[in-house]
Amino acid sequence: MMDSVFIDKLQSITLIEDEGEVIKVGVSQRDRMLEECSLSLLGRFLTTRAFNQAAKGLLLSMWRMGSDLRIVDVGDDLFQFKFTMESQLKWELANGPWSFEDHHLALQRWERGMTATSVRFSSMPMWVQVWGLPFDLLLEEVGRDIGSGLGEVLEVDLKAFLSDQARFIRVRVDLPLDKPLRRGGIVASPEGDKVCTGFKYERLVGLCYQCGRIGYQVKECSAPRDRKQGCLPYGEWLKAGGIVEIMGMQTKQAVARDGGTMMLKPIRVFQQLEVEVDRGLQRSWAVYLKVV
Repeated sequence: MMDSVFIDKLQSITLIEDEGEVIKVGVSQRDRMLEECSLSLLGRFLTTRAFNQAAKGLLLSMWRMGSDLRIVDVGDDLFQFKFTMESQLKWELANGPWSFEDHHLALQRWERGMTATSVRFSSMPMWVQVWGLPFDLLLEEVGRDIGSGLGEVLEVDLKAFLSDQARFIRVRVDLPLDKPLRRGGIVASPEGDKVCTGFKYERLVGLCYQCGRIGYQVKECSAPRDRKQGCLPYGEWLKAGGIVEIMGMQTKQAVARDGGTMMLKPIRVFQQLEVEVDRGLQRSWAVYLKVV
């Protein structure tokens, strides 16, 4: 943080006449440096913590590029990742998001004129699973339409439409970091039929369960909290790959085997429970959540 303190101080001072004289620099090596920078990414971990060589070492071991990758500390907890080939840079971007100790690594491609203080990380690409759609809306076009409501759509996983699963659509979206993650939304069919869908996020870490933003924990959150609320608005249930899936229910209650009822709401403490779901004339068994 000493780097940022120094830069902030520098921006606030007034230069005297001698200091304000423009210094011209040579450009004999600039072509080489421009080429080197054009194959680089700028990255910062979304956390208030400072990271040391351990983070760099882990990323080098995960990406397995050896001497083809240099990770340079450019100050203010900012790293520059220098690759030797365009394909390596694109591979790293396509296979993110990356994280270290439950903190996401935000990345941005280098642009001419960037400095350590001018780099801003406003979004992060992430695979989003859309749950609860009717069977006739499990389409690529629907995935793009829904994804555009979350951020910039980068890709729709077409392989999901050819696989043996038809539970959700996968959409890769560049999510804005200054907004809370969306937990769900209302989708209307061309005929006007509406259905409530839920969103789950793959490889999600570092989420504040109070405000829904990425980059800090509840104890560091400045959003006001209602002490009367029984549970936090966000939680582990937004992470894809959990033990139990609860999306897809269109009724507010399910009938348990013992004849009782249970509310399907986001909860912090839960256990698995088999329930029988009444879908018109058909009845099927599924696993949902129940408050302990």
